[in-house]
Amino acid sequence: MSGHLTGIRAAWGAALLIAPDAALCRASRQLDPRAPRALVRVLGARQVIQSAIAARRPTRRVLLAGVAVDTAHLATMLALAALRPDLRQPALISSTTATIFIILGVQQAHRA
Repeated sequence: MSGHLTGIRAAWGAALLIAPDAALCRASRQLDPRAPRALVRVLGARQVIQSAIAARRPTRRVLLAGVAVDTAHLATMLALAALRPDLRQPALISSTTATIFIILGVQQAHRA
């Protein structure tokens, strides 16, 4: 399972890096032309880097550090959803993704 989670995270991050507009369009009915594409790419890069670190060193400590990063991401997405109604839907989708990564990361860390 640990390899699967790492692969899923890497693929998700690559998709955000390569096609931020597609991620934003799929997440909202109307793409705001001012949508933060650069931020989506930064989040994608973070996912790719986090997956590479976890693949290289899948220790309990490293995996729990990843859970902490995902938790911080969840908190920021919930704040964004509250503060920016125009980005609410993509922020809530991103927070859902973060929640899934948190749950799977905790499970993976307990098995490590």
